Amino acid sequence: MKDFFLRNNDYHLWATNLLYHSIEKLSDDEYKKDVGLFFKSIHGTLNHLLVVEKVWFSRLSGEVYVPTSLGEELETNKDKLKEQLQIHIGKWNGWIQNFDDSSWQNVFRYKTMRGFEAELLYCDVVQHNMNHRTHHRGQITAAITHLGGIAPEIDYVYYLQSLGK
Repeated sequence: MKDFFLRNNDYHLWATNLLYHSIEKLSDDEYKKDVGLFFKSIHGTLNHLLVVEKVWFSRLSGEVYVPTSLGEELETNKDKLKEQLQIHIGKWNGWIQNFDDSSWQNVFRYKTMRGFEAELLYCDVVQHNMNHRTHHRGQITAAITHLGGIAPEIDYVYYLQSLGK
């Protein structure tokens, strides 16, 4: 499972970088425009992704991070937000690499943002985080297209093909 999650995390970094190639072609007004996404704009959705990266990583690594909301704006600057997302996606590689491969099916207990006790398998927590990234990148690609831009081809198969697989 370790190799699977490492490959998927690398894919997410690759896809995020490609997504930013399209985002960087948008004006600041387009980037921050309410286009009907759950977190309103591309900027709001990217901030949400950073919040969630920090929430799940802190839970698993034992750090303390409790945002004010899932829509909290952690970074106002587009370039700094990109940098923070790249850093936080990259942090997962170290965590996954150091995780005991025999523990993926173990139960992970945590407290939800609403204060409830919850539990999931470690493998499901990591998979949830990766699916969450994909979900919101899909929303952002739709928003880019809606704004007249060209969305990148970031399907997993394109990543694998870029590796020569």
